[in-house]
Amino acid sequence: MRLEGKVAIVTGAASGIGRATARIFAREGARVVVADRREEPGRETVAMIEHEGGSARFVQTDVSQAAEVKRMVGFAVESYGRLDVLVNDAASARSRPAVDLSEEDWIYTIDNCLKSVYLGAKYAIPEMIKVGGGAIVNISSVNGIITNPSFSAYSAAKAGVLGLTRNLALDYGLEGIRVNAICPGFIANDLMEQRLAEDPAEKWAVTETQPVGRYGHPEDIAWAAVYLASDEAGYVTGATLVVDGGLTIQSPEALVRPSFRERWRKGRLVLRDEN
Repeated sequence: MRLEGKVAIVTGAASGIGRATARIFAREGARVVVADRREEPGRETVAMIEHEGGSARFVQTDVSQAAEVKRMVGFAVESYGRLDVLVNDAASARSRPAVDLSEEDWIYTIDNCLKSVYLGAKYAIPEMIKVGGGAIVNISSVNGIITNPSFSAYSAAKAGVLGLTRNLALDYGLEGIRVNAICPGFIANDLMEQRLAEDPAEKWAVTETQPVGRYGHPEDIAWAAVYLASDEAGYVTGATLVVDGGLTIQSPEALVRPSFRERWRKGRLVLRDEN
């Protein structure tokens, strides 16, 4: 019960990482506000939590809109009397190469991936200060550190989340607020699991590029969020926790040529100085 007595908001909690985080937070003793723009799957998350013996409530929220984020925070305080934890998970993006990306799509991505984190902090921090402090966990991405083709807006937004995380931690540390970020790697949701099951070649590719030998699951990120939200992380703030199975630590050879990893596994790879 590492979050016993805490009240947490989890945005984007209707599916994927957000849903897994909301469920595990509840198992760890938190009372959870499930926030998402999608009502039906959001209420499904609440039903799952209640079936497992936890406490949760749903609030429909578009995290790109200030009035709705303010209402979300107010709903949490009205429902449970306080706010201790905010997990900013909700995100939505439209990415293309910068020249081909419309200004509308740029704004949409920044609003839903970066502005939303700012809004969450803006309205959650005053409520946390009232109860002596709290924790914010921002879900960024490995694409805030490295990037993929055509990810101009998304990578910019997720890198911005890391900078914002550090600044919030600096500005509000003396108020008892800890702010940290998680950078997930390749995390397969239910739809992705189905796609990988139907395409063995793609499944092999995403598995072979992970040093741990598998791709990630939403629960891998949720457990990291539990740690950062808990008192166990009381001396951790402004940090970026990369949870990617080792994806970003590799050389280009390991990422681009899976055969490199295969030869290494079989003990037949000989590294030598070509000079």
